Amino acid sequence: MFKSTYYIILFFLYAIILYSCIAPKSKLPDLKEKYGYKDTKPFGAYTAYQIIKNIYPDKIINLNKKPFSKFYNSTHFDSASFYINISNKFYVNDADAQSVLDFVYEGNTAFISSSMIDTVLMSKIFCRQEYTNWLSETSKPKYVTTSVSLLPDEYSFKDSFSYYYYPFVNYFSEIHGDRGRITGYNQNRKPNFIVFFWGKGRLFLHCEPRALSNYFLLSGDNHLYLKQIMQLMNDKPGNVFWDDYYNKINYRESDDDSFSTLSAIMKHAGLAMAFWIILILLLLYILFGGKRKQRIVPVVKPVQNTSIAFTEAVAALYLVEKNNKNIADKMVSYFNEFIRTRYFLNIHTVNADLITVLSKKSGVEHDKVQSLYYAIQQIGTAESVSDFELLSLNEQIQLFYKKRI
Repeated sequence: MFKSTYYIILFFLYAIILYSCIAPKSKLPDLKEKYGYKDTKPFGAYTAYQIIKNIYPDKIINLNKKPFSKFYNSTHFDSASFYINISNKFYVNDADAQSVLDFVYEGNTAFISSSMIDTVLMSKIFCRQEYTNWLSETSKPKYVTTSVSLLPDEYSFKDSFSYYYYPFVNYFSEIHGDRGRITGYNQNRKPNFIVFFWGKGRLFLHCEPRALSNYFLLSGDNHLYLKQIMQLMNDKPGNVFWDDYYNKINYRESDDDSFSTLSAIMKHAGLAMAFWIILILLLLYILFGGKRKQRIVPVVKPVQNTSIAFTEAVAALYLVEKNNKNIADKMVSYFNEFIRTRYFLNIHTVNADLITVLSKKSGVEHDKVQSLYYAIQQIGTAESVSDFELLSLNEQIQLFYKKRI
C-alpha cells in the first residue's frame, strides 16, 4: 500500500515538472523604472531623449555621468544652459544640492523629474514632497486610467494626459510662497510639477517620472505633454545636459566623497541587521566550534622544480596587466636569441642579406621571414601593441618554428 502511494506521488510530481517545462509562458515586458536614455523598455527614457533632441536640433546633448557637484565644478557651460534629469530616485548629498542651486542661480535652468526628490534639496528651497510607494503601501495595487495635467496658458493646447497603469499619487505638499509656483497637477488636483525661481535661473521639479516614460509618451498623443513642458524652458539654451548618473543611484552618497563596503551596508537597515547577525554567529563559531575540531596536520610536499611554475606565473601576470607591448618585446627577444644560437646569425642589424641567409638556413620561405621581421620592426617602434597585433606576431613566430629545418 505504501509503495503504491509512493509511486502515485512520484508520478504526479513528474507530471507537474514536465508541464511546467513545456507549458507556454507569457513573457511580460520589463516594468522596472530605469529611465536610461537608450532604454526602449516601457519605463525607459528613450522617447523623451529623442523628443528633446528634436526640440534642440542644433544642440549636442551632453551626457553627465557624475554627481552634480563634480559636474558643476569640472564642466564649462554657457549661461542659460539647460540640465535635465529623469530618474526613479534623486538622491543627493549637501554638496550636490548646493551645486544645483548655484547652477540655477547663475541663470541656468534645471529640470528634475523623480518620484522621490531628496529632502536635502527640498529643505534648501523650503518645499516638501509627499512620496507614495504604490507598490509596497497598497496591498492590491490596481491598474486605472490615471492622468496628469499642466496649468493652462498660451502655450498649452491640451490640459490633460492619461494612460492605463498605476495611479499618479506623488505630489508637493509645501511650496515656497514667494519663489515657488505650481505648473502641473496629478488627477487628484494635487501639484506634482512646480518651478522655483532662484537668482537668474529656474529650477523645475517634477515628481512623476512615469509621465515621461516611453509607455506614457507613446500612449495616444501624450508626447504633447513633454513638448508643452519644454515650452516652459529656454528655447535657446547655451548648452543642453542630460543626466545619466542619478537614474542608477539608489542611495545618498556621503559629503566627504568616501566610500566603503561597510558604510554602504550600514545605509540600509535590513543589510545592517544581517551583517551583525552574521558577525555574531561567526564569533560564536570561533569560540565554541574552533575548540572542538582537531587542527589539520599539513602535508609536507616534496621539493619541486619551480622554474616552470615561475614562468607560468610571470606570463599570467603580464596577461592580467594586459601589457601587450611587454609581452611582444619578450617574444621578440626569445625569438632572436633562438636565431642567434641555432643559426649563428647576427640579429642586431636586420637587413635584406640577413633575411635571405636566414631563409636559406631555416628552409622557411623568403616572404614569410620578411613579413615576420617587418612585424617585429613595427612592434619595436610602436608605443603600444593591440591584441590583434600580438596574436598576429605569435602566429608568425609559431609558423616559423613549424617550417624551420
